[in-house]
Amino acid sequence: MPYRTSLRNKTYVFNDLKTLLAKASPLRSGDVLAGIAAASFEERIAAQITLADVPLKNFLNETIIPYEEDEEQD
Repeated sequence: MPYRTSLRNKTYVFNDLKTLLAKASPLRSGDVLAGIAAASFEERIAAQITLADVPLKNFLNETIIPYEEDEEQD
């Protein structure tokens, strides 16, 4: 489910909750190296505004990391 918001006549679209969370988080060098950081300060603010309006039920219904991939590794 895409999430979107408009800021200064520009519409920002975040394809899923995982992307939205990554773009809304504070700038970290690891996120930049991984290619998941917001491209600009304005995109980060748009993601934070969008994230503030996401209902809690979306976090419960949308899987960020599939359970099969989130198992403990030996």
